[in-house]
Amino acid sequence: MTSERIRVLIIDDEALLGLAAQDYLEDEGRFEAFVAEDAESGLDLLRRQAIDVCLVDLRLPGSSGIEFMLQAQDLYPALRFLVHTGSPEEQFPKATMQDIPGFRGVLYKPVADMEVIVRALDNALR
Repeated sequence: MTSERIRVLIIDDEALLGLAAQDYLEDEGRFEAFVAEDAESGLDLLRRQAIDVCLVDLRLPGSSGIEFMLQAQDLYPALRFLVHTGSPEEQFPKATMQDIPGFRGVLYKPVADMEVIVRALDNALR
């Protein structure tokens, strides 16, 4: 593995959650993290910054997390995605996820141990 840090885009309309995840990942030392509060800002950031994996909330203002992943996957086919949501599992559109090749899993909020997110990010890139 190279010494290059893993670039993570966190898309969550709960600003404190996004910033807390960013701080934790950057303190961990192997990650460079960016935060966007909506899908449109996330897509703008992707156009300016190379990203390895996205941690995406499903319910966002404007376009949904699913719409973000579909658009981002079209633009950047190698991109990987983890969903980080408080939505109940029965509301999770599994059929749509099958249409996103970079989809790597779901983490349900709240995640009490941030190390769970670190492991999920590592696994998403394998």
